[in-house]
Formats: sequence, C-alpha cells, structure tokens
Amino acid sequence: MTFVERNEVREHFGTSYIKRLGQPSGTVRYAILSHRWLNQGEPTYEEIKAGTAAGPGYEKLKNFCAKAVEYSMEFAWSDTCCINRSSSTELDESIRSMFRWYGNSAICIVHLAQSETIEDIMEDEWTERGWTLQELLAPARIKFVNKYWVPMTGDRNDKDDKDDINERREPAEILETLERATGIPYDDLRRKFCPSPSEVDKRMTWAARRKTTRVEDVAYSLMGMFDVSLQIAYGEGGDRAFCRGHPGW
Repeated sequence: MTFVERNEVREHFGTSYIKRLGQPSGTVRYAILSHRWLNQGEPTYEEIKAGTAAGPGYEKLKNFCAKAVEYSMEFAWSDTCCINRSSSTELDESIRSMFRWYGNSAICIVHLAQSETIEDIMEDEWTERGWTLQELLAPARIKFVNKYWVPMTGDRNDKDDKDDINERREPAEILETLERATGIPYDDLRRKFCPSPSEVDKRMTWAARRKTTRVEDVAYSLMGMFDVSLQIAYGEGGDRAFCRGHPGW
C-alpha cells in the first residue's frame, strides 16, 4: 500500500498517457470506501503520510485496499485519510466534490461493520448516517462486504439486478433489504441516480431519519443529491446551513 497524493497521479501515469487518454479524473479507475466511521482511531492524512498510522481504523483501511486489489483497482480512496483536514481549502473542495468522486469511482466498496448477513443490514448504523446516503446513490457499481470483509452477494454489482445477458432477474434480496432499511424505493436504488434540485419532498424523506456528527453536515451532505453548492462554514449551525441550501428545503 503506497500513499499517493493527487498531484502525483499525473506523474504516475506519465505525460504521454494523459495526452493520449485525457485528464486523470476521466481515465483513472479507483475504488472508493463507504463505511461508518469509528468513534476514534481512524487514520488521518498526516499519519498516513508520515507512516505512523496504526490501530483498528488502519486495519480497516488495509482491508479496503486489499479488496480494491481483488477488484483490479490500482487506486483506492478513503475519506478518513485522503483529505487534508488541516487545509480549509482542501476540506471545502472535498466536501463539495464528494458526490462526484463517489459517482466517478469504478467501484464503491461498502463495509458494513455491524452486519454478517443481508438481514443484519436492517440494524446496521451505516443505513442511518447522513453522508452514506449519497455514497449509496452516487456510484454506478457497489459491492457490499460484511464485518469480516466477505462479499454479501455473488453478484458483480449489488446495484444491478440484471443477469449476464442484461435481462431482469427476480428482485435482488440485498436491494429489497436496503429498501426496507432506508426507505428508498427499489427502482431508485438500482437505477442511475441523477442529481438535480427536483423531487425535493421525495428525496428529503430519504434523508429525514439520518444523523450526522456535526449539525451542519445535515445540509452539506445533501449538496450532491440536489446538485447545489454551498461554501463550507462549520460553526454556522444546522439551521443556517439549511437556509443557504435549496429553496425547497
């Protein structure tokens, strides 16, 4: 596992590669992690860069990277250590770009730390967190893994309920369970999600039961879903952040 900063990606591929295929954001296939943060012990940007990361959060990161390799990904991105939170500029850019980053990923690996079986998803805190809503909706391809990092289905893509010849199968158990756990209709889970400032009432019901650690994140975590952009201002309070959001909120 090698720590690679964003400005090193271009150097990694080489000028000729970029010139031939375009910018890294359109050509780099990467895995992205969706998970419930630990109360403490997640590796930070500084710790990974210094090589001092340790503990359960670091073990989770290593397991994620191992899964990314299994799915033939060269890069892996985690929100714990791939954002320099000491830089307000980078934090602001990252939060406003998060939906797009999840949407551009080649695969989103969802680690359900409280689940062993599909039915356990009903009680997993991952389904109740504010930021994981966009992490469920944005990616085109998702793989759910349980607390032991074992895939919860044998499917290539847990959001796709079609078979190898592109015909609709029987409803997928994992999508049916997610529908019950999240309140998001089955068809909305499986189809490509289009962010827009529309269907406000419907989409707000999906977010209504979700919780965030910081009150402002209740609004910030909805930016991508509604395709709006807010300047990040932690400390402003949840009500003020909401008022700066979509008029329909």
